[in-house]
Amino acid sequence: MRVTGLSSAEVSALRAVPIAEVAWERLLRVRVAGNDELAVAGTYSVSPDAIEFCPRFPFDAGRSYFVQFDASRLPSPRQVFVERTIDVPAGPASARTQVTSIAPTGGVWPENLLRFYIEFSAPMSRATALGFVHLVDEAGKEVKEAFLPLDVDLWNGDRTRFTVFFDPGRVKTGIRPNVELGRALHAGRKYAIVVDPAWPDAHGRPLTSEFRYAFTATAAEERAVTPAGWKVAAPAAGSRDALVVTFPSGLDRGLLQRAIGVQPVNGTAIEGAIAIDEGERSWKFTPSASWSAGAHELVILPILEHPAGNRVGRAFEIEMFQKPVSDKPVTVRFSVK
Repeated sequence: MRVTGLSSAEVSALRAVPIAEVAWERLLRVRVAGNDELAVAGTYSVSPDAIEFCPRFPFDAGRSYFVQFDASRLPSPRQVFVERTIDVPAGPASARTQVTSIAPTGGVWPENLLRFYIEFSAPMSRATALGFVHLVDEAGKEVKEAFLPLDVDLWNGDRTRFTVFFDPGRVKTGIRPNVELGRALHAGRKYAIVVDPAWPDAHGRPLTSEFRYAFTATAAEERAVTPAGWKVAAPAAGSRDALVVTFPSGLDRGLLQRAIGVQPVNGTAIEGAIAIDEGERSWKFTPSASWSAGAHELVILPILEHPAGNRVGRAFEIEMFQKPVSDKPVTVRFSVK
């Protein structure tokens, strides 16, 4: 985005001032149309004939942006104030985006679930889930104030997965929201997550259709993640069979993709492919090369969690004054024969 029409003296004055000393957002402010509060993040620069703004992330196709330029903020002020609405073209036609899955999978969620993921078939806009994702009970009535109302970017890198948080104040027992409202989910009852088709994709288009994910709430899962209790089915030496690790309860699907590694004891990480089963209770690792005989180990980062927020060595409900858990990886040994 470029602002032209400045005099050579004004451009020279701007270029002479260190960037950090210029109140750029007061001089040139870019917002999503309809959102008066939040400026679009980006960087500013001065070319030989213009002020230029480069957004931190590309502008969303099909979205409108509101731009204000206030010349009274120039080093040599003048009383010129310009406002423009800029429409970003929707881009070429392509297959419409749809929700492909919601995790945890398997249709059973503990009543103290803290977060879940919504996966899409193509990149989405940067709009949050607010107003587009609903929790309904078995009578079809929406459960109000179930989710944490965060107006922040909770997308993965290519904007095909969004993380939704249940309000942790209602999930964690003994604090005010939990006492006053209780948990949004209750064991033994049936619910559904409903995704509104009006949620815009990266081209500004609505989704193909409404998406519903039905599940049953079960008793709260309040145990810390304890790798020592995992079952490890070791492959045969010389094969490329999968190493299979089974957990007592389902773990966080997103973290399972990056929080567990495999290596020979005192060796380096083995390259390979990861697969996670329905329900997230089994993790499979297929190496890129054949297994060598000898002692190996799983390397588990302490960030690994159950979707109810229970981490390696620490349950979500643990008292805050208890001894902190180590930030060092945990290992589980197994033998390849």
